[in-house]
Amino acid sequence: MANLAQAGHNQSNCALHGYLGNQDSECGSQHALSVLLVEDNPADADLCQLYLREAFGLNLDVFHVTCLAQAERLVEQQRIDVTLLDLGLPDSSGVSSVVRLQSQAPDVPIVVLTGTSDTQLGVDVIRKKAQEFCPKQSLNADVLMQSIRHAMERHRLQTQYSRVLETSPDGIVVVDRNQRLLYINQSGAKLLQLSVPDDIGKRCPPRLLPSGRTAELVLPQARMAEVRTADLDWDQAPATLIAYHDITDRKEAEHKLQQMVRVDQLTGLFSRSHFFEHLDRLIAWAQREAATIALLFIDLDRFKYINDTLGHQAGDYLLQQVGERIRQNTRASDFVARLGGDEFALVYTGMEQPGDAAYMAEKLIDRFRAPIDIHGSQVGIGLSIGISTYPHCGRDAQTLYSGADTAMYQAKAQGQNHYHFFSEALQEQVELRLSHEQAVRRVVQDKRLSLVYQPQINVQTGQAVSIEALLRWPDDDSLGLSPAQFIPIMEDTGLIEQVGIWVVEQAAEQILALGHQIGRPIRVAVNVSMRQLYDERFFDQVTEVLRRTGLPADQLELELTESVLMDDPGRTRDTLEAFRRLGVSIAIDDFGTGYSSLSYLRRLPVNVLKIDRSFVVEIGHNPESESILHSLINLAGALGLRVVAEGVEHPHEHAFLRQAGCDELQGYHLCKPMSMANLTDWLHRQGDG
Repeated sequence: MANLAQAGHNQSNCALHGYLGNQDSECGSQHALSVLLVEDNPADADLCQLYLREAFGLNLDVFHVTCLAQAERLVEQQRIDVTLLDLGLPDSSGVSSVVRLQSQAPDVPIVVLTGTSDTQLGVDVIRKKAQEFCPKQSLNADVLMQSIRHAMERHRLQTQYSRVLETSPDGIVVVDRNQRLLYINQSGAKLLQLSVPDDIGKRCPPRLLPSGRTAELVLPQARMAEVRTADLDWDQAPATLIAYHDITDRKEAEHKLQQMVRVDQLTGLFSRSHFFEHLDRLIAWAQREAATIALLFIDLDRFKYINDTLGHQAGDYLLQQVGERIRQNTRASDFVARLGGDEFALVYTGMEQPGDAAYMAEKLIDRFRAPIDIHGSQVGIGLSIGISTYPHCGRDAQTLYSGADTAMYQAKAQGQNHYHFFSEALQEQVELRLSHEQAVRRVVQDKRLSLVYQPQINVQTGQAVSIEALLRWPDDDSLGLSPAQFIPIMEDTGLIEQVGIWVVEQAAEQILALGHQIGRPIRVAVNVSMRQLYDERFFDQVTEVLRRTGLPADQLELELTESVLMDDPGRTRDTLEAFRRLGVSIAIDDFGTGYSSLSYLRRLPVNVLKIDRSFVVEIGHNPESESILHSLINLAGALGLRVVAEGVEHPHEHAFLRQAGCDELQGYHLCKPMSMANLTDWLHRQGDG
């Protein structure tokens, strides 16, 4: 029986150490449990040691002292696993003994031995940092072992919780109902500039306390914190836990982002988005004060030429100097913004009469007569300024902006260095434009656009060798917009990319079917806008259309205007080269209306030149134009380019172009644009199929 009892004790001891996380592979490898017994009653001390031996067997070291002073000295000299503490000692009594010993050895759990069964006393001593209490009247080996186990486990958990709080990056503070500090962790002390333990027990400064459950507070050293609170019991008294999460870096990043949105990064002026926000506020102010304000929309003359000639870096520097010169010649109360590209805006406040805005426009134009030095080069730049006023031209930001924009284009049409006021006639144009834009969006959404086709005739054979696909407004729509009206709207609104690839797909499907009907392949030409050409998806979209429809790439021709090709030649060349490798041919439409030269075009992967109708109508009337036509046709032929003359409407034009060596002709004299069904019949009558 004794051996079984001893084995049970050893198992209990192993279980205790294993529960506390101190057990190695075998129980025998553990150090003995070290117990400090603080008891001045010899009988109680002997009984406790008896129960300890019964509970833990030989794997136990007991250090017995009779007063608190001896205990305080011993814990400094000896490793102790747990303390059994009597509350009635010669030099200390009650819960103060717990406080003193815990302060001396905070890492040692305490089991209080009480001479009474008063549970309230047990609660009080645990509140004072003890981990367990055990009434002497109910003491035995099992109770003592359970009390020690509970005390050591509770101490371990308390240590972990304390470590979590102390190592938390957030500031943690506990205050009572009178805002006195009960607890503060290291992060909290640093964040709030408080001291531990000096400030414990003192009132927390009101500026550091939130007014609600959540708040954002400005803390010492201009730190920002997101603060949350929660109610809790602290030593059985109501208290509030406050968590301070430092958001200073986040707030600084948000501020920088707002600044980037509000300020144009190139010029330091206000940005386009902030311009509209501030214009709304200025209009609200003008409405309250019955004041008048003017919006000056400023566009630079010749900027594109300067940017292309001197390079983008010089162009950026020029924009910076322009922004600074505008700012220097306006008042502090005026609002100046860069809207994008070479467009600027000035909101002129406190205006008494329209002449004030005209004076400001004249002043700016005059200041820009002096050239701007760009790294040693004297560059002249002009201004075109459109002016709209509140409340005469509009009562909201968008209307004022649209009016000033329209007026600016009127000023630009007059030449460099002009300004123009928005007028009632211009207002009508704006309203008409908005009406047309809504109609275009509706027609595109409803998929009501259609295609017609106009042949291009070989001069020598008279046979249609290519068909141009042309977009048309629906016949049943009373608005009856022409392509010259609705296509620019599509380009401005971004609808052209959606419609453009639809045109390619429809034309590819229909021209492939037409080829099968007439028994020979025929090429289809499709117009491409600048926005389509610069869209990174366009090449892949065209490739996918060819794959899906089965149309060979050499039966597709893309027509681009001369101005589109010359807007960004480097970027254009890369895109066109990709299409050339695919097998798609490239035609320059309206050639002669821009500023490119044949020598430059020689470096672009171009297959066809389409001579603009403005030259064709001069045949028989202007010998100089006829000479230019001869030269264009001869030079294009020398460069291996096919030449198509468009807009041929009279027999004498036909005869001249044939004699001049033009390859193909297109125009009403030969054939008008028609539906695919009518085109099929026309080709059959011409001998196809």
